[in-house]
Amino acid sequence: MTEMMTETDGVGSARDAAALRRREIEGLRRASDLLCLWRVCGNAVCRRARSCRGRAHLCAKRNTGAVPPPVREFFFSFLAAKSVGVSFEDFRGEMDGRDETEAFFAWRRACVERQR
Repeated sequence: MTEMMTETDGVGSARDAAALRRREIEGLRRASDLLCLWRVCGNAVCRRARSCRGRAHLCAKRNTGAVPPPVREFFFSFLAAKSVGVSFEDFRGEMDGRDETEAFFAWRRACVERQR
């Protein structure tokens, strides 16, 4: 037996895919902003806005390597902890006193001071 397709077949899945893509891009922008990638971005619009305004998926690939290694290590460790349900507060407590933690928060402070 063959089924007839209607005009609305696939519309819901296309909408779902578009919504998923928007959430993914928003998450990448938040991560980029948390890492202050705008500080090292080649896009003047991002630097002026002090926030990711370009193509978020390319920004992360292009600019993460310019962030100091201890800052990246802290951030990637946090993402790994978050993926298994560890809260930021618990993670920070576990990382307290480590060089990576100090580097991350020094980097963030520099971002905030630069925004003033």
